[in-house]
Formats: sequence, C-alpha cells, structure tokens
Amino acid sequence: MTKTTTTTTTNAIPARRNILKAALLGPGAIGLRALATGLPASFLLDPVRTARAATAAITAPQYLILSLSASGDALNCNVPGTYDLPASFAAGSVYHPETPEMMPKALKLNGASYTAASPWANLPQNLLDRTVFFHHRTQTANHGEMERVLALFGVSRRGVEAPSFFSAQLATAFGTVQPQPIALGGETVSFNGRYLPKLSPTGLKAVLASPTDLARDLQNLRDGSLDALNKLFKENRASTKPERNFLDQLALSQNQFRKVADQVSTDLAAITADNGPNQVLAAALLVKLNVTPVVTIHLPFSGDNHLDTNWQNETTQTVASAANIKLLFDKLTAYGMQDKVSFAALNVFGRTFDGVGSGRGHNPSHNVALMIGKPFRGGVVGGLLPGGVSSDLDAATGRAMPGGDVAAADSLPAVAKTLGVGIGLPQIVVDDQITGGKIVRAALA
Repeated sequence: MTKTTTTTTTNAIPARRNILKAALLGPGAIGLRALATGLPASFLLDPVRTARAATAAITAPQYLILSLSASGDALNCNVPGTYDLPASFAAGSVYHPETPEMMPKALKLNGASYTAASPWANLPQNLLDRTVFFHHRTQTANHGEMERVLALFGVSRRGVEAPSFFSAQLATAFGTVQPQPIALGGETVSFNGRYLPKLSPTGLKAVLASPTDLARDLQNLRDGSLDALNKLFKENRASTKPERNFLDQLALSQNQFRKVADQVSTDLAAITADNGPNQVLAAALLVKLNVTPVVTIHLPFSGDNHLDTNWQNETTQTVASAANIKLLFDKLTAYGMQDKVSFAALNVFGRTFDGVGSGRGHNPSHNVALMIGKPFRGGVVGGLLPGGVSSDLDAATGRAMPGGDVAAADSLPAVAKTLGVGIGLPQIVVDDQITGGKIVRAALA
C-alpha cells in the first residue's frame, strides 16, 4: 500500500492546526454549528437526504477511543488470566512486579472472580463489568510492525488498517465532520493510503479557544442554524415530516446548549499538556464535538522495558494509565456519553513473564487487548499457557481451550472482529473486510 508521508517537523504544528480548523471552523463553521445545535454535520449540509437515510444507519453505533502502542507494553503481564495459575506452570515462570502499587488484588468481572494487579482491581465495579481482557498473540516481536498489526497481517482486505475501517463505517451513522480517525498521540495511522498527521491536545485547544467569546459565538450559530432549517422546512411542507422529526429528536434546547458551551469552555481550560490525562480529555471532547468516530491515543503500560529495574516504569505507567481510563469514563459520564463511547487498547506485541524485576523481553506469542464499554460483557477471553504463550480459545464461551475453534494464530483478527461488531458494525460487513478469525460472542453484552 502506497502512503504519503507527513509534512516536515518545521511545518508540522501549523499543518495540524490547519486540519483542525478545516474540520471545525471550515466552510460555514460546520463543526461548531454541529456542536451548537446537537445536529450531525451531514444533516446540516443536506437535511433532506440525511434525515431520510437515518433509518438505514448502523444500529447502536459506538464512538471508539483506541490506545495504540508500538512499544510493546507489558499490559499483558498484570491482568486477569495471568494470576492463580494451575500447577502446570513451573515455579518462577511468571513474575509480576512486587511494588506496593502493583500487589495482587481480587476483582470481579460480571460476578466472576479473578486476580489482577491492584490498578485494575481499583477500577469502579460498573466499569469492570464492561471490561474485557482479550488474551491473543500478534506473532511479531518487531516494534516497526505496528502498521501490519493494525492491518491484521493481510487478513484485512486491501491492507486497510482497523481504526480507519471502523471510522469510515461509523462516520455515516454519526454524521461526523470527517470520516478519518484523529491521532492525538502515539502511533501513526493511515486512511485511504495516506498517513494521518498526529495532532495534539494543546493544538485542539489552540483552535477552539481562538474565538474571543466561544459561548456567544456558539449561541449565534445555534440560533441561526435552527432558524434556517425551520425556514427551509416551512418552505417545503410537502416533504418535511422526516426532517422535522430528525430535528426534534436531536436539536439542543437552550438549556442543553448552555450546558454544552460551559462544558467545552471548562474542558478546554483543563487541557494544559499533551500527556495521557490531556489526551483522554481531548479525545472525549472530540467525540462530544462529533468531529470523528475514532480517536487514537497512547496510554503506556511500561514502554520498551528491557532494563526496567524492579519494573518501576511498568508500575508507574500502569497505575497512571488505569487512572486515565477511569478519567476518560468520568468525563464521558459528565457528557452523558458513557453508553455511546467504547475504549480499546492494542499493542504491537506483549512482554515476557520471566526475570526478577530486571526488565522484560519482547513476546510475540502473548498479548492482551482491552475492550471497555456498554457493548462488552466483562470477563477474560482466552488465556495463558506454560511458556508465556496465549492459548487457542472457544469462540462461543471465550475460554482458553487448546484445539478450540479460534487458533491462537488467528486470535488477532478475532480481536478486531469482536471489537468491530461490539462498536456496532454489521457482522456481514466485518466478515467481508476481515477475512480471518471469528467473532467471540462471549465478549459481547
């Protein structure tokens, strides 16, 4: 697949800001008009066609905030399914950090009992009941193969990367300002054969904070947009019922508008850097603005920790990233979007389990993906075998099962298929695009 490289470092920041401006402040300020009214950008651009097509849209779509890492983080090493292991595991073959913050702790996932490092057990129960820990393998130990992991090593048709496939499918359902994902941090993703520029939380803030009085400008956009739509419908009485129904269902009231404007202003002020907490705040804001269906971020869980003495980086980053996942859903709850947005995490490979706190090696044979959101049933899919490798699994139950109908070698596309169906894509579309693996129904609510 041919891809066009991004701009030079010198021009990178202005280019990123221009892209955001084009999305939010472009012709007709369509992005801000969508925010001010609560109406999809596609409806504002073509009210008649969009309203009539709404009944054919994807059912129960989910926005997706996806954490990616080419570092091969040790996310896989401290989650449910790597503790309480059977006697077939030799003593000393699986090590976890012994730092106070990472001590083993019991937790429940939809009533089933597990053990994990404390940061996972400390998540709220309502979030744990929507959290899936999917044990799989990517079969690569190369940092540079993140793109191939996202393209599922050729199992995705035409080499389309999963985030872009999801985004293109969901854009019509949500009527977002753009169909492309937005990369706020971490790894580069592509769309239609072109690399997408990496944006930043502070860049988003710079664009949206540029109006002298954001609330006033949004109020004018709201009132002017709704007046224009009502005038259009009044002049076209013969065919306005679908349009009016669509408008009545989605348009913001004055009170709702004031709440949205206040939240946007407050959240923009809270963005002060480009690190994990600021990435999740900016990602939540982007889906609230309905700019894109998919935002990629980077929440680290160890980094490339070959020389991580006593796994201190692994500890610090796991504690911080688990807290940032909670922060994300706290913010989504404040927006009233906790049931409309899913979070997932995917690494290029996992880490080895041996050693005594002196660091971890690359592990192509075991990894863990996270899926969190309303469409998912909390639990563990797959599992760990002696030697630090992931097991085959049973698609119906999700249980680790040597010889199961999802071979460990096909578990990466199974992750992508399960995530795709979870966020609302029809199975027929997912099966057509991703030609390997199986949907693991046990992971879905």
